[in-house]
Amino acid sequence: MDKEQERRRRMTHCQPARTRRMLTLCSLLATAPLAAGLLSQPGHAAETAAAPAAPAGAPAPAPQMDHPRLMPGRDATIDYVFQPRPPAGGGPATALPIKDRHVQVLFSGDGGLMRINYMLSMDGPESRGAVIINRAAQEVMIILNDRKIYTRLVQQEVARSPFLLDMSMSFTRKGKSEVIGQPCTVWGVVSAQGNGSACVTDDGFILEQDGVDVDGLNGHLKAMKVSYDDVPATSFQPPAGFQEVTPHSPGSQSGGNEDGSAPPSVMRGPTSVQQQEHSSVPSATGVVPGVGPVTSMPSTDSNAHDASGNTP
Repeated sequence: MDKEQERRRRMTHCQPARTRRMLTLCSLLATAPLAAGLLSQPGHAAETAAAPAAPAGAPAPAPQMDHPRLMPGRDATIDYVFQPRPPAGGGPATALPIKDRHVQVLFSGDGGLMRINYMLSMDGPESRGAVIINRAAQEVMIILNDRKIYTRLVQQEVARSPFLLDMSMSFTRKGKSEVIGQPCTVWGVVSAQGNGSACVTDDGFILEQDGVDVDGLNGHLKAMKVSYDDVPATSFQPPAGFQEVTPHSPGSQSGGNEDGSAPPSVMRGPTSVQQQEHSSVPSATGVVPGVGPVTSMPSTDSNAHDASGNTP
């Protein structure tokens, strides 16, 4: 009996120590996930910024790009106003001043297709023509609405336009801005034609541009309205009922200026500014009235043929 009492006394004496050890172990097990969760919290990481280094294997922060996105990231329709200025560097001015222009640009989501509508007024929906640029095919399609004709010019390096940037330019990040409620990053842009600036959205759309564009034209371009609705594929195809005509002379395919005048421009259109004010019909010289980027277009004489080989 004495031995049994001694055994019970020892068990009673040891129980508090065992209980304390179990509580300590349970507490550690319970708090381990909580500690791990706190270490993974951004707020906790910010508070412990004095730590010498990030855990091994953690991804390094992505560096900022040194240029804006060069291709649109989604479909968009943007209405711009272009305000021309005298040539940069004191060059000769055009014979007649170019009025402010309303230009509507439709972008495909991958940046491979672009349609530029040259509007008749600053607020109306009617256009006098359009240029469709297929960058992948190096093809330019020129559409004249009043004559219901269009032509295709292939192997065109004029796939560049003031509405897109490219790596032939150098860029300097200037800061942040906002145009018609849309945030954008301001970039200083230097090209072979001159200097300028552009405010570009994160998804690659120019909302404002100032200075000299890729064609050497000096002015100010600013978005008036932006829509991110899907652009139908038919927008980049010839209009129904329009007749295709083909240039007879290979020289008209080059987009060059036979008269040695200023280079063609998406914004400038033809080199004959006077014709823009009087008629929307190409003259016998084949000048397109305000529907750049190329200035050659089949005229109404024997130099133009429809797709079937007949003279229109």
